[in-house]
Amino acid sequence: MYFLNGDRLYIKPKHRCGTVDDQIQSCLSQLTQINSGKKIFKLNFFVDAESDEAYADLNAKIKSQVESQFPTDIILSLIAQPPLSCKIIVEAFLFNPSIWSSKTIKKGGDSAMLFEKETTRILIGNVQSNEKKGYRNDAEKTFSTLSTIFSEVNFPIKSIVRQWNYLEDIIGFDGDKQKYQEFNNVRSEYYKDHFEKDGYPAATGIGTNRGGVLIEFLAIQSDVVKTAPVDNPDQIAAHHYSKKVLVGEECVLKTTPKFERARYFELYDKKLIFISGTASITGERTIGVGDPVAQTEITIQNIKRLYSDEVLKNMSQDKLRAKYGHARVYVKNRKDFAAIKTTFKTHFGNLPVVYIIADICRPDLLVEIEGKVILE
Repeated sequence: MYFLNGDRLYIKPKHRCGTVDDQIQSCLSQLTQINSGKKIFKLNFFVDAESDEAYADLNAKIKSQVESQFPTDIILSLIAQPPLSCKIIVEAFLFNPSIWSSKTIKKGGDSAMLFEKETTRILIGNVQSNEKKGYRNDAEKTFSTLSTIFSEVNFPIKSIVRQWNYLEDIIGFDGDKQKYQEFNNVRSEYYKDHFEKDGYPAATGIGTNRGGVLIEFLAIQSDVVKTAPVDNPDQIAAHHYSKKVLVGEECVLKTTPKFERARYFELYDKKLIFISGTASITGERTIGVGDPVAQTEITIQNIKRLYSDEVLKNMSQDKLRAKYGHARVYVKNRKDFAAIKTTFKTHFGNLPVVYIIADICRPDLLVEIEGKVILE
C-alpha cells in the first residue's frame, strides 16, 4: 500500500483458458516472483462461486495453496465477484518491512495486520460471517468480531478511515427486510456516536454472489496523521439521505448509510484521497436510469469533484497535483461492459483498473467506481 511504502498490484492469469485452479496457480506463481524488497501481507481473490459449497471449497483451496507457497501470514479474502476479463483476479497489498514492523492478529477465521512505526499504528484486516442464519445475524457477527479485534489492540472504532462492505445479494430481501438496509441498520448501531466529531469512513457497499457479509477495514492511530471527510456539493451526504430513498416500511427502523463520499489522508510524506464507491447520483436521486454511458459519465463527474482544486486547497497548504492511482469499476450487467469501459478510458486513459461484475446498492444503478487519488 502506498502509505505503507509498498504497493497494490492486480495480478491476472497468464492465460485466459484453463480451469479456475490453473488460473489461481498462475497468479500465485507470479506473486512468488516479486523481488522488490517489499512484502505481501494481504491478498484479495475476485472469482465467481456458483454455490455455497463451491465458495467454501474454493476458500479452502486458496488458503491451502497460499500457505504452501508463502512462509508468512497473509490476510485472505475471497470475494465472489466475477472479473470481466478472466476467471480470477488477485489483488495484492505490499508493505516495506524495513520501514514498518508488523504483527498478525487472529480471531477465529478472521485476521488483521498491525503495522507500527514511531508513534503510528495502522490496522488492516477483514471479518466475515456466512452462517445463513439470517442477514442481520451475519451483519451483527461481523461488527462484533471487528469490535473484538479493535478492543484487543486498543483501537477505537472511530479510527477507521476506509471500509469495504461486500454483501451477498445486496438488494435482495430476507423475509420482508431488504438486506442492504438491514446491514445499514446494524452498522448504525455499532457506529453509534463514534464518528460524530470527525466524520465517517470512506466506504464501498457492493454486492457479491456468495460469502454472506465480509468487511475489510483500514484504521489508524497516529500523532502525525491528518484525515478529514471530503464532500461533493452535487451529492447529499449518504448519512443525510431522506427516508424516501431508504428501503423498508415507515414503521420499521431505517437508518442511513454511514460513510463519507471520500476521505483525505495524510501521513508522513504521503497524501491521498480515498474515493468511496461512487455512482450516478445527484442530490440523492439516481441519474441516467437505463443508460450505462450516462451513468458512467455522471459517476466520473462526481469523482472528479472530490479532488478538484477547490477541494484540494482546503485540504493542505501545499500546492497539490492530483493523480488518480487505481480504480475498481463494478458493472451490474455484462452487456454494458464495453460501453462503460470505453467511457472510463476516455477520462482516465490507461489507469490501472479492474472491471468486475457486481450488483449495486440500488436496482436502477448500473455502474459504481471506487479508487484512490495520490496527491503530489
